[in-house]
Amino acid sequence: MDSRTLRGALTGASSPVCIAPSSPRGAGSRARALSAADPRAAASGEALTVLRAHGDAGADNLLVHGDNLAALRRLEARFAGQIRCAYLDPPYNTGRTFAEYADARTPAEWDAMMRPRLEALRPLIAEDGAVFVEIDDTQLAALTLLMDAVFGAQNRISTITIVRSAPTGHKAINAGPVHVSDFMLVYAKDRKRWRYRSQVRVREGFDRAYSTWLEDPDAKPSRWRFRPLKAAVAEALGHASPPEATRALGREAFLARVHAHALRHARHVIRFAQPRYEAIGQVAQRIVDRSREAPERVFVLERDGRPPFVVRGGNRILFLADKVREIDGRPVIVEPLTNVWDDVPFQGIAREGGVVFTRNKKPERLVARVLAMASDPGDWVIDPFLGSGTTAAVAHKMGRRWIGIESGEHLVTLAEPRLRRVVDGADSTGITAQVGFSGGGGFVVATP
Repeated sequence: MDSRTLRGALTGASSPVCIAPSSPRGAGSRARALSAADPRAAASGEALTVLRAHGDAGADNLLVHGDNLAALRRLEARFAGQIRCAYLDPPYNTGRTFAEYADARTPAEWDAMMRPRLEALRPLIAEDGAVFVEIDDTQLAALTLLMDAVFGAQNRISTITIVRSAPTGHKAINAGPVHVSDFMLVYAKDRKRWRYRSQVRVREGFDRAYSTWLEDPDAKPSRWRFRPLKAAVAEALGHASPPEATRALGREAFLARVHAHALRHARHVIRFAQPRYEAIGQVAQRIVDRSREAPERVFVLERDGRPPFVVRGGNRILFLADKVREIDGRPVIVEPLTNVWDDVPFQGIAREGGVVFTRNKKPERLVARVLAMASDPGDWVIDPFLGSGTTAAVAHKMGRRWIGIESGEHLVTLAEPRLRRVVDGADSTGITAQVGFSGGGGFVVATP
Protein backbone atom coordinates (compact mmCIF):
# COMPACT_ATOMS: atom_id res chain seq x y z
CA MET A 1 0.00 0.00 0.00
CA ASP A 2 1.52 3.36 -1.02
CA SER A 3 1.11 6.50 1.09
CA ARG A 4 -1.72 7.91 -1.02
CA THR A 5 -3.68 4.71 -0.53
CA LEU A 6 -2.72 4.69 3.12
CA ARG A 7 -3.87 8.27 3.52
CA GLY A 8 -7.12 7.33 1.90
CA ALA A 9 -7.58 4.45 4.33
CA LEU A 10 -6.76 6.67 7.28
CA THR A 11 -9.25 9.34 6.34
CA GLY A 12 -11.97 7.00 5.21
CA ALA A 13 -11.71 8.44 1.67
CA SER A 14 -12.57 6.30 -1.31
CA SER A 15 -10.03 8.08 -3.55
CA PRO A 16 -6.45 9.23 -2.96
CA VAL A 17 -6.06 12.18 -0.59
CA CYS A 18 -3.85 15.09 -1.57
CA ILE A 19 -1.61 16.76 0.98
CA ALA A 20 -2.03 20.50 1.35
CA PRO A 21 0.57 22.55 -0.59
CA SER A 22 4.12 22.22 0.67
CA SER A 23 7.48 21.18 -0.73
CA PRO A 24 8.07 17.46 -1.49
CA ARG A 25 10.27 17.26 1.60
CA GLY A 26 7.63 18.82 3.83
CA ALA A 27 9.29 22.24 4.21
CA GLY A 28 7.35 25.35 5.15
CA SER A 29 4.53 25.98 7.62
CA ARG A 30 2.20 23.29 8.93
CA ALA A 31 -0.06 21.99 6.24
CA ARG A 32 -3.81 22.50 6.49
CA ALA A 33 -5.51 19.63 8.29
CA LEU A 34 -7.54 17.44 5.99
CA SER A 35 -10.85 16.26 7.36
CA ALA A 36 -12.18 12.80 6.70
CA ALA A 37 -14.09 12.50 3.47
CA ASP A 38 -16.88 10.76 5.30
CA PRO A 39 -17.67 12.37 8.69
CA ARG A 40 -19.35 9.18 9.79
CA ALA A 41 -16.08 7.28 9.35
CA ALA A 42 -14.25 9.70 11.61
CA ALA A 43 -17.03 9.61 14.15
CA SER A 44 -17.05 5.84 14.18
CA GLY A 45 -13.40 5.66 15.12
CA GLU A 46 -12.21 4.34 11.77
CA ALA A 47 -10.34 7.41 10.56
CA LEU A 48 -7.45 9.72 11.23
CA THR A 49 -7.05 13.22 9.88
CA VAL A 50 -3.91 13.77 7.82
CA LEU A 51 -2.07 16.99 8.68
CA ARG A 52 1.10 17.00 6.58
CA ALA A 53 3.78 14.82 5.05
CA HIS A 54 7.53 14.70 4.67
CA GLY A 55 9.77 12.90 2.21
CA ASP A 56 8.86 10.12 -0.20
CA ALA A 57 5.26 10.30 -1.35
CA GLY A 58 5.18 6.50 -1.46
CA ALA A 59 6.07 6.02 2.22
CA ASP A 60 3.63 4.36 4.59
CA ASN A 61 5.06 5.50 7.91
CA LEU A 62 2.66 7.25 10.24
CA LEU A 63 3.25 9.79 13.00
CA VAL A 64 0.11 10.39 15.06
CA HIS A 65 -0.27 13.45 17.27
CA GLY A 66 -2.97 12.89 19.84
CA ASP A 67 -4.31 10.64 22.55
CA ASN A 68 -2.90 7.16 22.02
CA LEU A 69 -6.06 5.40 23.18
CA ALA A 70 -8.16 7.16 20.56
CA ALA A 71 -5.47 6.58 17.95
CA LEU A 72 -5.13 2.87 18.69
CA ARG A 73 -8.86 2.39 18.40
CA ARG A 74 -9.00 4.23 15.10
CA LEU A 75 -6.09 2.26 13.71
CA GLU A 76 -7.77 -1.08 14.27
CA ALA A 77 -9.86 -1.00 11.08
CA ARG A 78 -6.73 -0.69 8.92
CA PHE A 79 -4.05 -2.43 11.00
CA ALA A 80 -5.78 -5.27 12.85
CA GLY A 81 -3.37 -8.20 13.00
CA GLN A 82 -0.70 -6.31 11.01
CA ILE A 83 1.78 -5.13 13.67
CA ARG A 84 4.72 -7.48 14.08
CA CYS A 85 6.37 -5.73 17.00
CA ALA A 86 5.18 -3.19 19.56
CA TYR A 87 7.61 -1.35 21.82
CA LEU A 88 6.13 0.64 24.71
CA ASP A 89 7.95 2.99 27.05
CA PRO A 90 5.02 4.23 29.15
CA PRO A 91 5.16 6.57 32.15
CA TYR A 92 6.98 4.83 34.99
CA ASN A 93 4.86 6.52 37.66
CA THR A 94 7.91 7.79 39.51
CA GLY A 95 6.01 10.48 41.36
CA ARG A 96 8.03 13.21 39.64
CA THR A 97 7.04 15.98 37.26
CA PHE A 98 9.18 16.53 34.18
CA ALA A 99 9.22 19.26 31.59
CA GLU A 100 7.38 17.08 29.10
CA TYR A 101 4.87 15.33 31.38
CA ALA A 102 3.73 14.65 34.93
CA ASP A 103 4.66 11.18 36.09
CA ALA A 104 2.61 10.90 39.25
CA ARG A 105 -0.53 8.76 39.48
CA THR A 106 -2.11 6.60 42.10
CA PRO A 107 -1.86 2.86 41.39
CA ALA A 108 -5.52 2.85 40.39
CA GLU A 109 -5.04 5.82 38.07
CA TRP A 110 -2.00 4.21 36.45
CA ASP A 111 -3.92 0.97 35.88
CA ALA A 112 -6.86 2.92 34.46
CA MET A 113 -4.47 4.62 32.06
CA MET A 114 -2.60 1.50 30.92
CA ARG A 115 -5.27 -1.19 30.80
CA PRO A 116 -7.49 0.21 28.02
CA ARG A 117 -4.43 1.10 25.94
CA LEU A 118 -3.05 -2.43 26.14
CA GLU A 119 -6.51 -3.78 25.35
CA ALA A 120 -6.72 -1.47 22.32
CA LEU A 121 -3.22 -2.47 21.23
CA ARG A 122 -3.79 -6.23 21.34
CA PRO A 123 -6.04 -6.50 18.23
CA LEU A 124 -3.38 -4.71 16.17
CA ILE A 125 -0.68 -7.28 16.95
CA ALA A 126 -0.10 -10.05 14.40
CA GLU A 127 -0.73 -13.60 15.57
CA ASP A 128 3.03 -14.21 15.42
CA GLY A 129 3.88 -10.78 16.82
CA ALA A 130 5.17 -9.62 20.20
CA VAL A 131 4.92 -6.73 22.64
CA PHE A 132 7.85 -5.27 24.61
CA VAL A 133 7.06 -2.94 27.53
CA GLU A 134 9.84 -1.18 29.43
CA ILE A 135 9.29 -0.15 33.06
CA ASP A 136 11.15 0.28 36.33
CA ASP A 137 10.47 -1.51 39.60
CA THR A 138 7.79 1.00 40.71
CA GLN A 139 5.16 -0.56 38.46
CA LEU A 140 6.84 -3.83 37.48
CA ALA A 141 4.58 -6.07 39.55
CA ALA A 142 1.41 -4.24 38.53
CA LEU A 143 2.42 -4.25 34.87
CA THR A 144 3.17 -7.98 34.96
CA LEU A 145 -0.30 -8.72 36.31
CA LEU A 146 -1.83 -6.38 33.76
CA MET A 147 0.04 -7.93 30.85
CA ASP A 148 -0.93 -11.39 32.10
CA ALA A 149 -4.56 -10.30 32.09
CA VAL A 150 -4.50 -8.73 28.60
CA PHE A 151 -2.08 -11.01 26.71
CA GLY A 152 -2.20 -14.14 28.86
CA ALA A 153 0.39 -15.43 31.31
CA GLN A 154 0.97 -18.37 28.97
CA ASN A 155 2.28 -15.93 26.36
CA ARG A 156 4.91 -14.36 28.60
CA ILE A 157 8.31 -14.75 26.93
CA SER A 158 10.69 -13.10 29.36
CA THR A 159 11.38 -10.37 31.88
CA ILE A 160 14.60 -8.71 30.79
CA THR A 161 16.76 -6.72 33.18
CA ILE A 162 18.35 -3.70 31.51
CA VAL A 163 21.36 -2.29 33.35
CA ARG A 164 21.28 1.48 32.87
CA SER A 165 24.13 2.72 35.06
CA ALA A 166 26.72 1.89 37.69
CA PRO A 167 26.48 2.71 41.42
CA THR A 168 28.75 5.74 41.15
CA GLY A 169 28.48 9.44 41.88
CA HIS A 170 25.55 10.43 44.08
CA LYS A 171 24.18 6.88 43.83
CA ALA A 172 27.18 5.58 45.77
CA ILE A 173 26.13 7.41 48.93
CA ASN A 174 22.42 6.61 48.81
CA ALA A 175 21.02 4.58 51.65
CA GLY A 176 19.60 1.21 50.71
CA PRO A 177 19.93 -0.72 47.44
CA VAL A 178 21.06 1.39 44.53
CA HIS A 179 18.68 1.22 41.56
CA VAL A 180 20.63 0.80 38.34
CA SER A 181 18.21 -1.11 36.11
CA ASP A 182 14.98 -1.08 34.19
CA PHE A 183 12.93 -4.07 33.17
CA MET A 184 11.35 -5.11 29.90
CA LEU A 185 8.36 -7.43 29.81
CA VAL A 186 8.11 -9.48 26.62
CA TYR A 187 4.81 -11.08 25.60
CA ALA A 188 3.84 -12.85 22.41
CA LYS A 189 0.38 -12.57 20.91
CA ASP A 190 0.55 -16.37 20.66
CA ARG A 191 3.70 -17.89 22.12
CA LYS A 192 3.35 -21.01 19.98
CA ARG A 193 3.46 -18.94 16.81
CA TRP A 194 6.05 -16.33 17.75
CA ARG A 195 9.47 -16.65 16.12
CA TYR A 196 12.51 -15.36 17.95
CA ARG A 197 15.08 -13.86 15.58
CA SER A 198 18.24 -15.07 17.29
CA GLN A 199 20.49 -12.27 18.51
CA VAL A 200 23.95 -12.24 19.98
CA ARG A 201 26.10 -9.87 21.99
CA VAL A 202 29.81 -9.20 21.71
CA ARG A 203 31.86 -10.74 24.46
CA GLU A 204 34.33 -8.45 26.15
CA GLY A 205 37.72 -10.13 26.17
CA PHE A 206 38.75 -13.63 25.14
CA ASP A 207 37.20 -16.83 26.47
CA ARG A 208 40.27 -18.56 27.91
CA ALA A 209 38.47 -21.88 28.07
CA TYR A 210 39.30 -22.14 24.36
CA SER A 211 42.86 -23.25 25.04
CA THR A 212 43.44 -26.13 22.61
CA TRP A 213 44.76 -25.99 19.05
CA LEU A 214 43.35 -28.40 16.48
CA GLU A 215 46.15 -28.98 14.03
CA ASP A 216 44.18 -30.19 11.02
CA PRO A 217 40.42 -29.39 11.20
CA ASP A 218 39.87 -30.45 7.57
CA ALA A 219 41.21 -33.96 8.16
CA LYS A 220 39.04 -36.88 9.19
CA PRO A 221 38.27 -36.73 12.93
CA SER A 222 40.25 -39.96 13.38
CA ARG A 223 43.35 -38.07 12.30
CA TRP A 224 42.86 -34.94 14.37
CA ARG A 225 45.86 -33.82 16.41
CA PHE A 226 45.63 -31.57 19.44
CA ARG A 227 48.10 -29.42 21.35
CA PRO A 228 47.97 -26.35 23.65
CA LEU A 229 46.95 -23.13 21.93
CA LYS A 230 49.82 -21.18 23.49
CA ALA A 231 52.35 -23.68 22.12
CA ALA A 232 50.95 -23.34 18.60
CA VAL A 233 51.00 -19.54 18.76
CA ALA A 234 54.52 -19.41 20.24
CA GLU A 235 55.74 -21.55 17.37
CA ALA A 236 53.94 -19.33 14.83
CA LEU A 237 55.74 -16.32 16.35
CA GLY A 238 59.11 -18.04 16.00
CA HIS A 239 59.61 -19.07 19.63
CA ALA A 240 60.42 -22.54 20.92
CA SER A 241 57.86 -22.49 23.74
CA PRO A 242 55.30 -20.30 25.52
CA PRO A 243 57.78 -19.44 28.31
CA GLU A 244 60.27 -18.22 25.73
CA ALA A 245 57.59 -16.15 24.00
CA THR A 246 56.55 -14.71 27.36
CA ARG A 247 60.12 -13.68 28.20
CA ALA A 248 60.61 -12.12 24.77
CA LEU A 249 57.29 -10.25 24.51
CA GLY A 250 56.07 -9.88 28.08
CA ARG A 251 53.15 -11.78 29.58
CA GLU A 252 50.33 -9.43 28.58
CA ALA A 253 51.71 -8.85 25.08
CA PHE A 254 52.06 -12.58 24.47
CA LEU A 255 48.51 -13.26 25.70
CA ALA A 256 47.21 -10.53 23.41
CA ARG A 257 48.99 -12.19 20.46
CA VAL A 258 47.54 -15.57 21.47
CA HIS A 259 44.01 -14.22 21.57
CA ALA A 260 44.36 -12.32 18.29
CA HIS A 261 45.81 -15.41 16.58
CA ALA A 262 42.97 -17.55 17.90
CA LEU A 263 40.35 -15.18 16.51
CA ARG A 264 42.03 -15.08 13.10
CA HIS A 265 42.28 -18.89 13.00
CA ALA A 266 39.12 -19.79 14.90
CA ARG A 267 38.57 -23.06 12.97
CA HIS A 268 41.69 -24.42 14.68
CA VAL A 269 40.73 -23.45 18.24
CA ILE A 270 38.59 -25.63 20.49
CA ARG A 271 37.69 -26.32 24.09
CA PHE A 272 36.59 -29.45 25.89
CA ALA A 273 33.40 -29.29 27.94
CA GLN A 274 31.68 -31.99 29.94
CA PRO A 275 28.12 -32.37 28.62
CA ARG A 276 25.14 -32.51 30.95
CA TYR A 277 24.45 -36.21 30.59
CA GLU A 278 20.82 -36.00 31.70
CA ALA A 279 20.12 -33.12 29.27
CA ILE A 280 21.21 -34.86 26.06
CA GLY A 281 19.32 -37.46 24.07
CA GLN A 282 19.82 -41.19 24.29
CA VAL A 283 21.84 -41.38 21.08
CA ALA A 284 24.19 -38.67 22.34
CA GLN A 285 24.46 -40.47 25.69
CA ARG A 286 25.59 -43.64 23.93
CA ILE A 287 28.20 -41.61 22.01
CA VAL A 288 29.51 -40.18 25.29
CA ASP A 289 29.66 -43.67 26.83
CA ARG A 290 31.61 -45.03 23.86
CA SER A 291 34.06 -42.12 23.95
CA ARG A 292 34.84 -42.83 27.58
CA GLU A 293 35.71 -46.42 26.64
CA ALA A 294 38.02 -45.17 23.82
CA PRO A 295 39.30 -41.81 25.18
CA GLU A 296 41.73 -41.12 22.29
CA ARG A 297 39.09 -41.52 19.62
CA VAL A 298 36.86 -38.71 18.31
CA PHE A 299 33.17 -39.53 17.86
CA VAL A 300 30.87 -37.40 15.67
CA LEU A 301 27.07 -37.37 15.75
CA GLU A 302 25.60 -35.46 12.78
CA ARG A 303 22.40 -33.54 13.55
CA ASP A 304 19.94 -31.90 11.15
CA GLY A 305 19.93 -28.12 11.39
CA ARG A 306 22.41 -28.08 14.28
CA PRO A 307 26.18 -28.32 14.64
CA PRO A 308 27.52 -31.86 14.98
CA PHE A 309 27.86 -33.34 18.45
CA VAL A 310 31.61 -34.07 18.68
CA VAL A 311 33.02 -35.98 21.66
CA ARG A 312 36.45 -37.13 22.82
CA GLY A 313 37.19 -38.83 26.13
CA GLY A 314 33.65 -38.20 27.37
CA ASN A 315 33.98 -34.45 26.76
CA ARG A 316 32.29 -32.48 24.03
CA ILE A 317 34.49 -30.54 21.60
CA LEU A 318 33.31 -26.96 21.10
CA PHE A 319 34.71 -24.91 18.23
CA LEU A 320 35.63 -21.24 18.62
CA ALA A 321 34.58 -20.66 15.01
CA ASP A 322 30.96 -21.19 16.07
CA LYS A 323 31.24 -18.12 18.33
CA VAL A 324 33.21 -15.76 16.09
CA ARG A 325 31.61 -13.13 13.87
CA GLU A 326 33.13 -10.33 11.86
CA ILE A 327 31.78 -6.99 13.07
CA ASP A 328 33.08 -3.67 11.78
CA GLY A 329 35.82 -5.48 9.89
CA ARG A 330 37.27 -7.43 12.82
CA PRO A 331 36.61 -10.88 14.30
CA VAL A 332 34.93 -10.87 17.71
CA ILE A 333 33.48 -13.50 20.01
CA VAL A 334 29.72 -13.36 20.35
CA GLU A 335 27.40 -14.99 22.84
CA PRO A 336 23.65 -15.62 22.91
CA LEU A 337 21.52 -12.98 24.54
CA THR A 338 20.39 -13.62 28.08
CA ASN A 339 17.67 -11.91 30.07
CA VAL A 340 20.23 -9.49 31.48
CA TRP A 341 21.30 -6.71 29.12
CA ASP A 342 24.29 -4.86 30.50
CA ASP A 343 25.98 -4.11 27.20
CA VAL A 344 23.83 -1.23 25.89
CA PRO A 345 25.24 2.04 27.22
CA PHE A 346 22.83 4.74 28.33
CA GLN A 347 25.66 7.22 28.77
CA GLY A 348 26.37 9.62 25.92
CA ILE A 349 22.88 9.50 24.40
CA ALA A 350 21.73 12.93 25.59
CA ARG A 351 21.85 14.41 22.09
CA GLU A 352 21.22 11.22 20.14
CA GLY A 353 18.90 12.01 17.27
CA GLY A 354 19.55 15.70 17.79
CA VAL A 355 17.00 15.91 20.63
CA VAL A 356 17.34 16.45 24.36
CA PHE A 357 14.67 14.66 26.39
CA THR A 358 14.58 15.17 30.12
CA ARG A 359 13.74 11.69 31.29
CA ASN A 360 13.75 8.09 30.10
CA LYS A 361 15.13 8.66 26.63
CA LYS A 362 16.26 5.25 25.38
CA PRO A 363 19.38 4.43 23.36
CA GLU A 364 18.81 3.64 19.70
CA ARG A 365 20.89 0.48 20.16
CA LEU A 366 18.40 -0.79 22.75
CA VAL A 367 15.39 -0.34 20.51
CA ALA A 368 17.34 -1.75 17.57
CA ARG A 369 17.93 -4.96 19.51
CA VAL A 370 14.21 -5.26 20.25
CA LEU A 371 13.23 -4.75 16.61
CA ALA A 372 15.89 -7.19 15.41
CA MET A 373 14.57 -9.84 17.84
CA ALA A 374 10.96 -9.52 16.84
CA SER A 375 10.62 -8.21 13.29
CA ASP A 376 12.00 -8.32 9.77
CA PRO A 377 12.55 -5.53 7.22
CA GLY A 378 9.21 -4.39 5.86
CA ASP A 379 7.28 -5.39 9.00
CA TRP A 380 5.04 -2.94 10.84
CA VAL A 381 6.30 -1.62 14.19
CA ILE A 382 4.34 0.55 16.62
CA ASP A 383 5.19 2.71 19.64
CA PRO A 384 2.12 4.26 21.33
CA PHE A 385 4.30 6.28 23.75
CA LEU A 386 6.72 7.69 21.19
CA GLY A 387 8.33 10.40 23.34
CA SER A 388 11.27 11.91 21.48
CA GLY A 389 10.82 9.57 18.50
CA THR A 390 13.51 6.94 19.15
CA THR A 391 11.47 3.91 18.08
CA ALA A 392 10.33 5.52 14.84
CA ALA A 393 13.87 6.70 14.04
CA VAL A 394 15.33 3.23 14.64
CA ALA A 395 12.57 1.46 12.72
CA HIS A 396 13.09 3.81 9.79
CA LYS A 397 16.83 3.21 9.69
CA MET A 398 16.28 -0.56 9.92
CA GLY A 399 13.82 -0.69 7.04
CA ARG A 400 10.68 -1.33 9.08
CA ARG A 401 7.39 0.43 8.53
CA TRP A 402 6.34 2.30 11.62
CA ILE A 403 3.57 3.99 13.54
CA GLY A 404 4.44 6.37 16.39
CA ILE A 405 1.85 7.98 18.65
CA GLU A 406 2.43 10.84 21.08
CA SER A 407 0.04 13.32 22.69
CA GLY A 408 2.56 15.84 24.00
CA GLU A 409 3.70 18.92 22.16
CA HIS A 410 7.16 17.37 22.02
CA LEU A 411 5.91 15.34 19.07
CA VAL A 412 5.98 18.60 17.13
CA THR A 413 9.04 20.12 18.78
CA LEU A 414 11.24 17.02 19.12
CA ALA A 415 10.00 13.83 17.44
CA GLU A 416 8.89 15.22 14.10
CA PRO A 417 12.03 17.33 13.50
CA ARG A 418 14.12 14.31 14.48
CA LEU A 419 12.33 12.12 11.93
CA ARG A 420 12.66 14.79 9.25
CA ARG A 421 16.41 14.72 9.82
CA VAL A 422 16.40 10.92 9.54
CA VAL A 423 14.53 11.06 6.22
CA ASP A 424 16.79 13.83 4.92
CA GLY A 425 19.94 11.88 5.79
CA ALA A 426 20.96 14.57 8.29
CA ASP A 427 21.06 12.32 11.38
CA SER A 428 24.44 10.63 11.78
CA THR A 429 23.85 9.62 15.40
CA GLY A 430 22.62 6.39 17.01
CA ILE A 431 22.65 3.30 14.79
CA THR A 432 22.95 5.23 11.51
CA ALA A 433 26.48 4.08 10.67
CA GLN A 434 25.90 0.60 12.11
CA VAL A 435 23.07 -0.14 9.68
CA GLY A 436 24.47 1.90 6.79
CA PHE A 437 21.51 4.27 6.58
CA SER A 438 21.93 7.41 4.47
CA GLY A 439 18.43 8.85 4.33
CA GLY A 440 15.29 8.33 2.28
CA GLY A 441 11.72 7.31 2.87
CA GLY A 442 9.09 9.52 4.40
CA PHE A 443 6.07 9.74 6.68
CA VAL A 444 2.71 11.38 7.15
CA VAL A 445 1.55 13.19 10.27
CA ALA A 446 -2.03 12.64 11.35
CA THR A 447 -4.32 13.19 14.33
CA PRO A 448 -7.20 11.11 15.72
